[in-house]
Amino acid sequence: MIYLVMGQLKEKLKRTLIVPIALAVVLAPFSIFVGWNLFTMILFWFFIVPAIAILLPSWPSNNKSQMFDSLVGLIVFYAIMVFMIYDHFMTDYFQIMILSFLTNLVFVYLISWTRKKIQTH
Repeated sequence: MIYLVMGQLKEKLKRTLIVPIALAVVLAPFSIFVGWNLFTMILFWFFIVPAIAILLPSWPSNNKSQMFDSLVGLIVFYAIMVFMIYDHFMTDYFQIMILSFLTNLVFVYLISWTRKKIQTH
């Protein structure tokens, strides 16, 4: 019984941590090779981040409704980002990032909830 619970916890942790790790792995080369301007910021923060947060947690387990894992992974990633660049909180780039955090939470929640409803029917 304890092995079953520990195995489930390990799988949930893996599905949750894959989001911030993958986003950090994508963020580093994106910022080095592409750079930041208004277009690339909108592309990364509003399209790439939610796509990774929605798709990756379902990858290790083939379970398509991983709303909790996606949302917690996003929160962890954005918390690390805010901690890293807090001294730039007055810039437009920081404000775009925070706006994307709020919209991505809602967007990921709605997509995950919709996927869950479709699976149950």
